[in-house]
Amino acid sequence: MEPINQHSLLVFVLVGFSFCILVEARITSRYVRRVNDNVDMPMDSGAFYVPPGYNAPQQVHITQGDYEGTAVIVSWITPSEPGTSIVLYGPEESKYTYAASGIMTKYKYYNYTSGFIHHCTLRNLEFDTKYFYKLGIGSTTREFHFTTSPAVGPNVPYTFGIIGRTISFHTIFT
Repeated sequence: MEPINQHSLLVFVLVGFSFCILVEARITSRYVRRVNDNVDMPMDSGAFYVPPGYNAPQQVHITQGDYEGTAVIVSWITPSEPGTSIVLYGPEESKYTYAASGIMTKYKYYNYTSGFIHHCTLRNLEFDTKYFYKLGIGSTTREFHFTTSPAVGPNVPYTFGIIGRTISFHTIFT
């Protein structure tokens, strides 16, 4: 195989650059996202603040826990020590008639070590029912609520929200 000479390399670069100009490859979209407040989840809502108290549960969120809609996975972190992976819950506020035990994990990526990540599945829930739940230990407990999905059927409306952030670890830690 012959080595590439400077003339061939120059021709290759010029042809590639000309192609980019011809097809306007430098522009991927004319869309520009508007900067505005989100009325559905304002940044000053209680969802985003760090709760008071030592090792209080943070980043609490729920996920549908099965295909039928009768389970919910509660996830959260405790920043300083494992704490507990137990969730107390029930259909009446401040009356937790059920308890579920979950799992705890953590991970390390280069020089970052995560907090203690908890996942707990609440099972055998009733459809279209509001549940209240509590997690944490002692004076650093937090209370929330959710409503389960309606029973599956034709033309059954189901509203849900998605919040996410896509960012690479490389971006965070460099």
